Amino acid sequence: MEMFYVAAVMAFAPALVLMYVLLRPYTYPKSDYAYFSDPSFFILFSVGLIAGVIMFLVYTYVMNSVITVIVYAIVQVMVIVVCMNLKRYRGKSDSIFYGFGFGLGIGATSGTGFIYYLSTMSSKLGADMGLLDYTFLFVMALSMVFQFSALGTTVGDGIARHEPMQYAIQAMIYNFVYWIVFTLALYNDDALYIYLSAAMCLVISVFYLMYAYRKEIGTMVADVQRMNKKGKKI
Repeated sequence: MEMFYVAAVMAFAPALVLMYVLLRPYTYPKSDYAYFSDPSFFILFSVGLIAGVIMFLVYTYVMNSVITVIVYAIVQVMVIVVCMNLKRYRGKSDSIFYGFGFGLGIGATSGTGFIYYLSTMSSKLGADMGLLDYTFLFVMALSMVFQFSALGTTVGDGIARHEPMQYAIQAMIYNFVYWIVFTLALYNDDALYIYLSAAMCLVISVFYLMYAYRKEIGTMVADVQRMNKKGKKI
């Protein structure tokens, strides 16, 4: 049980920091205009936490081959689409932020499950874990937080623009690459390769989140500002 709390801190702390840093410019008091509703955001974040638990439980059954993980990568995106593609979110600019929150919730619980599972129930790391092992787990879990946050942002952008499947396919392509590298990192006996693969997972997820944040959220915010100047709502 002690390891579970350690896993939760290692996954949730970065998620909360990410939430604060990335959302702060778009709500009060940092911004004069709130681009999303805090209650709605935290509702989607909470739903994401539950979805993340379910997704990770499924992952423990399909993580034995690259093929099943590729299918799993598709399912991940479709779960976000199904949960987000509701009438209340379609065509609303704030949906991109709720997608980010939903993905962040999934990443936090998935990362927690990953650390706990590999450290206590898997023989991958062995009984005596050292600093490198904990670093490996943290980097992989951190990449999951970034990756799911980016997926949610992309899907939320598609929901906001009434083009859910177009953006979902884009998210799937990014997700394919990430999960293939992620799986190869777990099923290789060369320590150097394992750590390099973990670093690559983090790089992929960070660049994807940076793209989603700057390009997708940045574009949506610019659209909202332009429409507000015209006295319209988006």
